[in-house]
Amino acid sequence: MRTASVFMGLTLAATVLTSASAQTSYPMITHVHPVAVQRGKTTEVAVDGQMNFLGVYKALFEGTGITAEIVPQVPPKVVPPQKPVLRSVKLKLTVAADAALGVRDFRVAAPMGVSSVGQLLIVDDPVVVEAGDNNTREKANPIALPCVVCGRIEAAEDVDFFKLRAEAGQTLTFEVLCARLQDRIHDLQKHADPMLTLYDADGRELAANDDYYFADPLLSYTIQKTGDYYIQVRDSKYDGDPRWVYALIATPRPCAAHVFPIAGNPGQALDVEPVGSAALLQAKVPFKVPDSLGIGQFQLDVKGMKTNPTTFIVSRLPQVLEVEPNDTPEQATRVTIPCGINGRIGTRRDLDHFVFTATKGKAIRFEVKARRFGTVLNSSLDSFIDVMTPKGDVLASNDDAFGKDSALVFTPPADGDYVLRIRDLNSKGGPTFVYYIEADWALPDYSLRVDCDKAMIGPGSSAAWYVQATRRNGFTGPIKVEVKGLPKGVTVNALTIPATMNEGLLVLTAAPDAPLDAVNVALEGSAAAMINGKEETLVRPVTPIQEIYLPGGGRGRFEVNLQTVSVTEPSDILKVEVKPQVIVLKPGQEARIDVTIQRRADFDKGVSLDILLRHLEQPFANPLPPGVTIEAGKSKTLLGGGTQGHIVIKAAPGAAPIENVPICVLAHVSVNFVVKVSYASPAILLTIEK
Repeated sequence: MRTASVFMGLTLAATVLTSASAQTSYPMITHVHPVAVQRGKTTEVAVDGQMNFLGVYKALFEGTGITAEIVPQVPPKVVPPQKPVLRSVKLKLTVAADAALGVRDFRVAAPMGVSSVGQLLIVDDPVVVEAGDNNTREKANPIALPCVVCGRIEAAEDVDFFKLRAEAGQTLTFEVLCARLQDRIHDLQKHADPMLTLYDADGRELAANDDYYFADPLLSYTIQKTGDYYIQVRDSKYDGDPRWVYALIATPRPCAAHVFPIAGNPGQALDVEPVGSAALLQAKVPFKVPDSLGIGQFQLDVKGMKTNPTTFIVSRLPQVLEVEPNDTPEQATRVTIPCGINGRIGTRRDLDHFVFTATKGKAIRFEVKARRFGTVLNSSLDSFIDVMTPKGDVLASNDDAFGKDSALVFTPPADGDYVLRIRDLNSKGGPTFVYYIEADWALPDYSLRVDCDKAMIGPGSSAAWYVQATRRNGFTGPIKVEVKGLPKGVTVNALTIPATMNEGLLVLTAAPDAPLDAVNVALEGSAAAMINGKEETLVRPVTPIQEIYLPGGGRGRFEVNLQTVSVTEPSDILKVEVKPQVIVLKPGQEARIDVTIQRRADFDKGVSLDILLRHLEQPFANPLPPGVTIEAGKSKTLLGGGTQGHIVIKAAPGAAPIENVPICVLAHVSVNFVVKVSYASPAILLTIEK
């Protein structure tokens, strides 16, 4: 049935919520209020958005420690043949006392599909909800610290004031999560840019901040005089939108916005330097590195108090700290490859140099991990790296390989010493400009992403996912892809991406008696590679991609943390049938795929056919093997209100042999002039003979 792909164009207004759109679309989450929930508590939240939330029966969350009860819904009364539409659902959330703090992806499931990703913040402190008109200091909402205030920048020129009592000598920290809660919202046409301002009792501005964590602000201030104070939240441009929810963290406890170093080995005992108000209490904090590898957020213990979660990287590479001064190649800190390099661009125009010995032809991979939009890597550094000779001649450079993070693979032209240089692109610097550089041999490897992040399958029908591989450092082997944790009654075809291809197709099929359900699943790739002369199995996760609205009609894609499968009620197209389901071609030959769609009795809208996943003629996925193309002039892909069509494919005269590559036919239904929903046929196995 449906893939999760709904292609966004110009705008998706509430006016599209007709009976036709309710038949084919799924809930699209735009915001949650209150957006923060305290762990160890039960909280009722409203999940709002577009399309239809009627009949929501389940919520699914990233990680563990959160359960949800659906608050009973009251459908609006409508005149048949119209169908009732609800644009929100209320959830009663129970958060475990030991649930991980931070932002979580989540979805809700309805009879017609599973929603796009929403975001929810798990916090430790009491949650206070903004109330009434608080646009002036005189009308400010009173709050007691520590707390987390949940509000909205709900209209143009909306200004929210909160009144608090503070003691002389206290250092208060205020942080807003707002823009970061909108990163994964796939149909939010404009985004908030919040800022914070602190005032004294007489209205004098004491401190302000904008754009500390990307577009979100943070400020710390030490109180000089006991009394009342006011914290203001607004959009920096005085814009507003009812969907712009925020969480204002207000606390007198120590804050660690960053730490230095930001990486260590599993189980290692370190002294880290906090960046933020925690440094006023303790310049160096003992920290035992967790055992879990990768990028995570962890709390520090400062003078018996827990800080906020702060980003730290756990790596098995030997760790090195930069040694100042290292501003010139002659002063470079010596490192041995492989290693992890911890450093900081501590002042404006600071340059950090590292000298290493390399062997001719033995490639080295350098990757900066500091600042990546949509992740917890939120250093202030916009890195730029160069590899140079000891005399300063630049041999290789990079900027923005992964977001604002630089990366490159350097193949030494001769044995000897070389110098790695890192700087801020705009010559800025400061305590928050921390970084970590992975410096390792450029070994064969790969990564996988899947388009899209959810599947909605009616009984007896199918949905398509497109797995896309990025091969690195000479890796050319086949990649086996598996799906783990499918719901009852759902199966998927076997998939091995051939060595000659970089993408492959998964077709998920629901049995005719598959029960209504939605579950999060995991996709995993495995492949054999020669590593230092020895064959090893490389197991890699598959990252889900959700489409994101792009103004002007484009289709953006953003990585999310949930891959979800739902079995739905029957939708507009009950089944896409194809003949044949096995195709064998010789180079130069053609094959015709006959397509028959089964419509629901009340669905008579237009349908189009395709094998590629594309939008506005731009391909986003192509499961056809190299040398095989669609013969558009010989195909009937626009069915109108009909049920039968066909697609002709052709193997080029030079097409290489390949066996049993899965492809399928997509049937597209337009919900309105900017949205279409895709349904899939069963897998077709395509072979090219010698």
